[in-house]
Amino acid sequence: MDTARFYMNVTRQYQDEEKEKIEDTQDAIIHSLQRNLRKVKQIRMEQKYYKGREQEFRGISYLTSTRVVWYGALTALTVISCGCFMMKNMTSFFISKKLV
Repeated sequence: MDTARFYMNVTRQYQDEEKEKIEDTQDAIIHSLQRNLRKVKQIRMEQKYYKGREQEFRGISYLTSTRVVWYGALTALTVISCGCFMMKNMTSFFISKKLV
């Protein structure tokens, strides 16, 4: 009888070790999944942050380029109007001095 009991204890111990090994593996897998889920959540938060910043900078860039175009158009219009004004004044000056 002692032999049978010894055999059962060994078998039971073997099964307990297998269960323990399985539980350890399951715990490791669960911890790994939790860690990966935290990383995914962190990555999503970072992506959301960078997406918001990108949209903000895109708006600033669009506004800046629009202002540059308007400033260039206004500068060109000013230069052309000054040129026309000077031509008119010079023409009237030369006509009054009878140089033309």
